[in-house]
Amino acid sequence: MNKMVKSQKFQILSEIKRSQGLSVQELCDRVNLSYMGVKQHCIALEREGYVDTWRRPKGMGRPEKAYRLTELAQEYFPNEFTKLTSKILDSIGEVYGPSAPEKILYHIYSDQTAHYQQYVYGTSLEERAKNLAGLRDEEGYMSEYQFDANTRKHQIVEYHSPILQVMDRYPILRDLEVQMFEKVLNVKVNRKEERISGLYKCVFTLEP
Repeated sequence: MNKMVKSQKFQILSEIKRSQGLSVQELCDRVNLSYMGVKQHCIALEREGYVDTWRRPKGMGRPEKAYRLTELAQEYFPNEFTKLTSKILDSIGEVYGPSAPEKILYHIYSDQTAHYQQYVYGTSLEERAKNLAGLRDEEGYMSEYQFDANTRKHQIVEYHSPILQVMDRYPILRDLEVQMFEKVLNVKVNRKEERISGLYKCVFTLEP
């Protein structure tokens, strides 16, 4: 894995992950490689099972070939909570009752909220959102601040979730995540999650 992380292939995987799929030309615009260099890497990644392709409609002309990640590619991105964590939470529920895992998760998120509140500062929502996105990015969420020019709203967009496995097992984590963002940023937060093939995108729209 260490060799993969430092490689050009991993750069390509990272760029694809921060999107909803990219063509070879789009990847060329994002990484410092030639068209043929990117294409060869994409062919190899598809052969190894890390990406797949589909024909993406274009406004004019034939649909273009675009690459997106498969589930197999997720092993190259941070995964804080594994299947073992889910098993531990399940066992706690069996021993201490069905509400016990949720109580533990609530406690974890309360501590995490307090941690973020120490480092998220600023007089404007944009500044605070950028600080929070920076912290989340360091934790492996591939998080970034965006401003939607159409809706005139601030957003935090994340392209990876290290806790996705546990989140699928315990959906309450999605609510706890929203509550945490609301307390840290002091605004209403709307969460929208998209998952296509091995791609993940979660948009937190901030409502002042």
